[in-house]
Amino acid sequence: MSNKKILFVKNYYANPKFITNDIEILNKDYNVTLLNVKNRKNALILFSLLKQYIYLFFNTWKFDLIYIWFADYHSFLPILFSKLYFKKSIICAGGYESTYIPEINMGVFTNATISKAVRAFCVRFSLKHCDYILPVDETLIEYTNNYIYSDIPGKPPLKDGIKHFIPGIKSVFRTMHLGYDTGIFKKTDGVKKERSVVSAGLIVNDDEFQRKGFDLLIKAASEMPDIKFVLIGFNEYYLNKLKYETTSNVDAHGIVTYSKLTELYSKAKVYAQFSMFEGMPSSICEAMLCECIPAGSDVNGIPKIINGCGFIASKRDVNDIKAAILKAIELDDSAGIKAREHIMNNFTYQNRSSELLSLIKNILK
Repeated sequence: MSNKKILFVKNYYANPKFITNDIEILNKDYNVTLLNVKNRKNALILFSLLKQYIYLFFNTWKFDLIYIWFADYHSFLPILFSKLYFKKSIICAGGYESTYIPEINMGVFTNATISKAVRAFCVRFSLKHCDYILPVDETLIEYTNNYIYSDIPGKPPLKDGIKHFIPGIKSVFRTMHLGYDTGIFKKTDGVKKERSVVSAGLIVNDDEFQRKGFDLLIKAASEMPDIKFVLIGFNEYYLNKLKYETTSNVDAHGIVTYSKLTELYSKAKVYAQFSMFEGMPSSICEAMLCECIPAGSDVNGIPKIINGCGFIASKRDVNDIKAAILKAIELDDSAGIKAREHIMNNFTYQNRSSELLSLIKNILK
């Protein structure tokens, strides 16, 4: 193990598998210290940032590299101190810091309120002054989203990406796809695929409900009564609401464990991801590893993930979504095996581990 030290900075409340994977990967070769920041939108954030300031003031000099997941309030001070102490820095970009979609309140690049303007400033400063940006998909660098407004006649496509919002940015971009553990995400032995569609997301408000395409999926379900729709990731409010607003073929779940998630993926024939915007959505990759046939929207990293293993809807229209689902559900189980092999060959934990460690080794020479 190298004697180099890395400070790993993240939002205290953000603990998806892809972040904990990176902590595990970096710990293989380096001494990693975790700095959590409570990044909630209330007065307590000031207290949290003050604690972060004091820690960084006294400790930044000890580290060789500052590694941050997502650009936000919590990335501003670490990047500032990395410059003051001449330390290298990396920000991993997942999507939120590369867009602004007012219709669904998605992204950070808006000055609509004072707090949003401060947040946008923190994100711009962080991305402009870090040494490396590691987006999970190249479309987060610069992109034209033709899907999002395809159901609104005459409305032009959405242009976004970090370079769109920060012209002339000098930070080095290095696209680094997420990687998935093929041992954790695999079809449960003995489970037979059902004539069903599964989709997952963390749904806590109307904006996220729409962004993930659950509005159109529920409408599609009402017109496809012979197919079961399993929707995962709702808070209590939505679970209660959906009881009265969905047809009998919709089975809604709250947030579930990875073992339960794998069980639900293993049973479903099709995984649906008809999002309006994404970076590199983990759920579709995890479902494909469980031999689900993918059907998704023509957005950001989704077509690259599907890549001939399933079907794409090019327009945000329930008929296009139904067509993609029907094509997928009529395929035999060999298509699910092909989907798993595609993820295993292109988006593995081992791939990200080797790429990430190689990059950091070069940075810290």
